[in-house]
Amino acid sequence: MTHITKGANVPVPASPLRIVVGRHRVPGVPAVDAAALLLDATGTVRGDADIVFRGRPEHPSGAVRHVGTGEGGGQLAEWLELDLLRIEPAVQRVLIAGFCDGGVFGQVPGLYAQVVSVDGAVVTHYDVADASSETAFVLGEFYRRDGAWKFRAVGQGYDSGLAGLATDFGVVVAEPAVPVAPPASGPVPLKGVAKTGSTSVAAAVVAAPPLSNSAVPVPSSPVAGPPAVVSPAGIPSWGVGLFDFEPRVYSGKGEKTVIVDLPFPPDSEPVILEARVEDYHFLQVQIPGRSDDVFCNDLPDFYGRALLVPPRKGGPVKMKVRHSGKWELTVLPLTAARQIGTGTVQGSGREVFIHTGAAADLKVRATDRHSGWFQLNHHKGDTPGELRRPAEELVHAWNGRRVKEKVRIPDGPLLLVIDKSRHQWELTVDPLPLHEPSPGAGRQRRGESPH
Repeated sequence: MTHITKGANVPVPASPLRIVVGRHRVPGVPAVDAAALLLDATGTVRGDADIVFRGRPEHPSGAVRHVGTGEGGGQLAEWLELDLLRIEPAVQRVLIAGFCDGGVFGQVPGLYAQVVSVDGAVVTHYDVADASSETAFVLGEFYRRDGAWKFRAVGQGYDSGLAGLATDFGVVVAEPAVPVAPPASGPVPLKGVAKTGSTSVAAAVVAAPPLSNSAVPVPSSPVAGPPAVVSPAGIPSWGVGLFDFEPRVYSGKGEKTVIVDLPFPPDSEPVILEARVEDYHFLQVQIPGRSDDVFCNDLPDFYGRALLVPPRKGGPVKMKVRHSGKWELTVLPLTAARQIGTGTVQGSGREVFIHTGAAADLKVRATDRHSGWFQLNHHKGDTPGELRRPAEELVHAWNGRRVKEKVRIPDGPLLLVIDKSRHQWELTVDPLPLHEPSPGAGRQRRGESPH
């Protein structure tokens, strides 16, 4: 690993990489969101699609993705994926930036950027030592030089936040000409963003501010496996044909009814419901008329992901939300499931994974000091109808029992869903020896739909 200082640069391999924007986990400090900006030869973005962040998690080329937020070893981190071989020729630089919510970067302890290779090795590491009153920060950039790629530690901050940074790179943040009152339910209305000189107002660069203390678990070994094969449209090959849409964000306080105003097709596959809460852990999300709740449990790190199965007839979905404080829900397509491949991932609470590799042994380790239960299910199938079928149970443990099991998972694509859990867990995928067959996993349960 190469530690570099502000202004220094280092060669990086032209291969899939992961970039960490990290900091120490200390209660009460400002939250940090990460973003990537793809710049052309003039040093500006070509349009709003060239900005990748939590609210727009994938570039149309599939070369850059925002893959979530995670924790481990006293650290919190935002993760971006970058495949330099897929970067379009018109793109000369890729900036890695952070945006501070509820404070300034001088209040963020241990801020750093780290580049990690496919095999999990740290390529380079840059510690930010001079942050002060900035609310936006360019940590580093990837740039082309003589047919190869390098990474430079930039360390440039902006007291004017997103607006100041955006102006430097060809983006203008503008209020709508006519104020629009927030709807009673539905996506949070956001400020528009357009490329300088453009007459159109594009989708927002910044989504609704994240709630504090939120975290999406990510691999402890930073790269759990090779990135999924991505189609030219930017959709993973296993997900082609599934219902695709821009993420929808809903927020509120206390009890509220939310209408997910998406045109779900009949017999649509499940989607992902991501929940973030503030101060209070317990959350209930229910679809009226169904016996099973989408969420009805504590969120151990103020965060959780669950499957949401739309109605068979399609159309919008109504959800009742009950919580004692502030909450935020994000509806994501199934293609946003967290990739899991050879290696180890760690986290806590509920999560949704996609396994696209060959059959393997899955080692499951989980502990919970609160006497809760742990359940790991799987859904297998290439079509929406198959993915709606009831889950097949892989691991189940009651009363906070320590989990230490090894199960066999079949060839992908395969959804792995951690359900009903407050446990701290660790999953390790070990490929089978070449001479072993690829059997199915567990017991088959019959039925068409869990609802």
